[in-house]
Amino acid sequence: MPLEFKKSAQPTLGVELEIQLIDRHSMGLASEAIPILEKASHFKELRLVSELNQSMVEVNTEICKTVKEVEKSLRRQLQTLREISSSRGVEIAIAGTHPFQNWQELKIYPKARYFKILEKFQWLARRLITYGLHVHVGVRDGDRAIAVINSLINYIPHLLALSASSPYWTGKDTGLCSSRVAVFESFPTGGLPYFLVNWKEFETCYETLLSTGAIGSIKDIYWDIRPHFDFGTIEVRICDGMPTLHETLAMVAFIHCLVVWLDDQYQKGAKVRQLHMQHYWLAPENKWQAARYGLEGQVIQPEQRGRTQLKDDIPRLLEILKPIALALNCVEELDSIYEIIKRGNSAARQRQVFYRSQSLKAVVESLIEELKEEPFTSEEPFLHSPSNAGL
Repeated sequence: MPLEFKKSAQPTLGVELEIQLIDRHSMGLASEAIPILEKASHFKELRLVSELNQSMVEVNTEICKTVKEVEKSLRRQLQTLREISSSRGVEIAIAGTHPFQNWQELKIYPKARYFKILEKFQWLARRLITYGLHVHVGVRDGDRAIAVINSLINYIPHLLALSASSPYWTGKDTGLCSSRVAVFESFPTGGLPYFLVNWKEFETCYETLLSTGAIGSIKDIYWDIRPHFDFGTIEVRICDGMPTLHETLAMVAFIHCLVVWLDDQYQKGAKVRQLHMQHYWLAPENKWQAARYGLEGQVIQPEQRGRTQLKDDIPRLLEILKPIALALNCVEELDSIYEIIKRGNSAARQRQVFYRSQSLKAVVESLIEELKEEPFTSEEPFLHSPSNAGL
């Protein structure tokens, strides 16, 4: 039976943010997801869900047409989440990993699917204390989704270098800018997406994995980019969680523009840096450069038979995307990518804080403050709604 890709006529957006719950006093992770989600359930406008461990909640937007709609949704939800969490002595922060938390001390969220994951993957699942940014962009059909994903693989290093925010793991500097991606690559369905020619080939791949019990649903495919046929989207999952909403929106705009640009080229029959099978073997090296060195990473350009530094290649790409940003009404947000290049990604900033303080607790405090510095909307937060009195 053919696998239906629910077509999206417009390049809609959906964003998922994985949030760290931080104990206010110890600065370690707090296993407070159950009471926080219980309180959040009283606010119908809040779109919070659980994740594998109890030190994380995920904030989801509704289906949005523009980055500005994404901003409105995330600002209000983060404000309300902060107020709910604060009443529990919990701060919120966003980064790819927590700098010093020992994964062995954390609790699994009591949900059947998570226990199945734990039973299957054992140690791999127990140490999964990573936090990412996932961006969905609507596309019109499955063949188009596969073609765009094949081209997007070329830009995984660019997205990772900008978002890298996980240099520390269980109290140690890993030497990487993103240790989060190394954790996910250990899963059999993690890492780079398979090279697939078209939607029919994806159908064969998916149905084989499903019928043999290798996966239970599309949720069990942890690729850096995957086609999400239930939503009619391409889901970009490569990014570490980014500490500020300003940076997050810049990345959402970047991804939105990239997908629309590549989709447009596909429609015109062009091959803009289309990933061919003979070049697929370059993708792991290029991704590694971004994970290891961040914006200083040097990616291999097959057509040039040489390397280009990511911090130099990204501005070139931004110039190409400017007309797309204008059409999508996200010029300001896309331009903020230049600020990340100038200021440095979160991995670099975290290391600067540690260099000055010699304290990983200070690093966590800096992540909390970076998110707090975001100006929230002047509208009344959900928490002050009369229907939520007494919470």
